[in-house]
Amino acid sequence: MTITSWNFIAFLVIAVLASNLAPANWRARVLFPVTTLIFVVLVMPSMLAVSALLGFIGLIWLATEFTFRTQARFPQILILTLVLSIFGWMKAYEFLVFLPFSNQVPVVIGLSYILIRALQLLIDMAETPSLRPGLVSLFIFLTSWPSLISGPIQRYQDFREQMGSMGTFKLSEEVFVVAIYRMATGYFMVLVLADMLKHLWTGLEGIALGYANPLALAGAQGAFLGHLFFDFAGYTHIVIGAAYLFGLHLPENFDRPWQSRSFLEFWGRWHMTMSNWFKTYVFNSLLLQMIKRWPSSKLTNFHGVVAFFLTFFLVGLWHGTTSAYVICGILLGIGASANHLYRIALRNWLGKRRMNDLSAKQAYILASAALTFTYICFSVSPLWLSYEQIRQIVQSYGLSGLLLAQAALFLMMLIILPIIQKRLFSTSLTGATWWRPLQIGVFCAAIDAYTFLFPALGGAFFYERF
Repeated sequence: MTITSWNFIAFLVIAVLASNLAPANWRARVLFPVTTLIFVVLVMPSMLAVSALLGFIGLIWLATEFTFRTQARFPQILILTLVLSIFGWMKAYEFLVFLPFSNQVPVVIGLSYILIRALQLLIDMAETPSLRPGLVSLFIFLTSWPSLISGPIQRYQDFREQMGSMGTFKLSEEVFVVAIYRMATGYFMVLVLADMLKHLWTGLEGIALGYANPLALAGAQGAFLGHLFFDFAGYTHIVIGAAYLFGLHLPENFDRPWQSRSFLEFWGRWHMTMSNWFKTYVFNSLLLQMIKRWPSSKLTNFHGVVAFFLTFFLVGLWHGTTSAYVICGILLGIGASANHLYRIALRNWLGKRRMNDLSAKQAYILASAALTFTYICFSVSPLWLSYEQIRQIVQSYGLSGLLLAQAALFLMMLIILPIIQKRLFSTSLTGATWWRPLQIGVFCAAIDAYTFLFPALGGAFFYERF
């Protein structure tokens, strides 16, 4: 079952009816765990994968019990190391192939997102043991079906509070219309816009890999980022809208990333729940430890550069298990560190006032945004290219061909970004009571017409693999 299938719609309708008709004290304690378990069984590729997932959740539960009973720091670090090692074994990372049965572990959908939620809980429990969940509470938090496949990532504290208020939730007409509007918007983004860009991306990819065409490579890089946005943001709209029907409010995951002017700003707007998680639990911790270890004002900038690089390197590595994702992590780390160094150098050279004056000029804003998106498209290329394909491109294009492709992409961004920033989703008539139902109807008609006229490439959400 996929989120875009009629099976999911049927599952959602039955789950919503059962939840809203059931006694209030049954909703969080019985119905939500049951519907979550059913969802897990329906989306996993096999029952063996379901068993592996439940086994991993059992390990996390034992880790929470150990963390609750042991306040010593070293044993808690050992527990986190064990959880990360089991995760790496289950994900079949290339550098862990020496472990027994590493090639026989079934693919578990959403395992990376489960890990992030689990680590957040374990780290916070070390400071606040009272967060300790029961086994059922832990299960529904880690596998909560609206956000199991691709997030958004929610803190246990927020999730527990919302589960506590589920019994008093009443599905009103206003909430229903808002929920269906979010879902219709998401389905339009996924089934129409993302699919259109997927056709464009895969077509240009074939040309770029077959004929060493810099323009095709530049177009494929840009089309892939567009596809990734509509696919992922559309999915987020769908699950946020579905969660509304149960009284749950998932955190927003995107804040107009096309308005970004720098690499770091982009990651503050794109997949915000993941970015905030890495900022809180990786970047801040690394920076604090380095400052404690080397407490020198002269090293302050160096601390930031290293912390940015390591954090974004782990972001890339988190996305996949092969050498291509190591390359992605290195490129992301270089982008974050270079952005940090550039800001420091520019401020030291121009001073704060002149730097602010320069940053307000439209030509500078456009150039910065175009350069930002050019590098982002380049740095996430390993998400859609295998290591062998990367080697093929490097060998066939050479340095001059790669630079030409990036120059062409930069020029494309100079033209496209002003249009996108002014036009994308800028029309709003939300004050009219008839507007959202009309939009829902338009979205549904557009989806029906597009899927009838054009063969959809379909497939799972891109981020589902993580």
